Amino acid sequence: MSYEKPFITYAVSLHFTQDVNEIIFNTMSSIAEQTGNDFMIKNKVPPHVTIGAFHGTKETEEKLIQIVKEFSRTQKSGVVRFTEIGNFNNKVLFLKPAKDDFLSTINDELHKIILPEFEAGENGYYVPEIWFPHTTLATGLNQTQFSKALELAEKITLPLEARIHDIGFYQCSPFLELNRFPLS
Repeated sequence: MSYEKPFITYAVSLHFTQDVNEIIFNTMSSIAEQTGNDFMIKNKVPPHVTIGAFHGTKETEEKLIQIVKEFSRTQKSGVVRFTEIGNFNNKVLFLKPAKDDFLSTINDELHKIILPEFEAGENGYYVPEIWFPHTTLATGLNQTQFSKALELAEKITLPLEARIHDIGFYQCSPFLELNRFPLS
């Protein structure tokens, strides 16, 4: 599917219960405060694991929201188990969860219902075959910031189990939370 109008990238993400949110958010805040890299805090990006990114338009946004809402009604809450700290090229620091049956299934099922009508966004990095689940703690780090951020992230006691509370629906660039749907 191609779009005549400029497309918007939308993301679908899993959110954690408040106890784990506090652990992750406090780490994100410490990193921002001690490195000066406040992208995640300034843009109000909550702790999450993105399970899909899709292209749409303002005109198709409501349809996509409705699909995600219906999808959330069929999903049961699960647990994400963070096992290590990871990074992308020493520029993005994240918590890496085990890519277990829960995460693999929810990612796969989401794509099965959305891809027939919408294109994968973010260069297809979230499609089941190549998806690398992660929870970003900081992004756009320089080398000095990365070293300090890693030191702070390593204070998180791992493994860390996070119960999923809801599914969020976002517009990317600029980041904007559009909706959240509870899981059963």
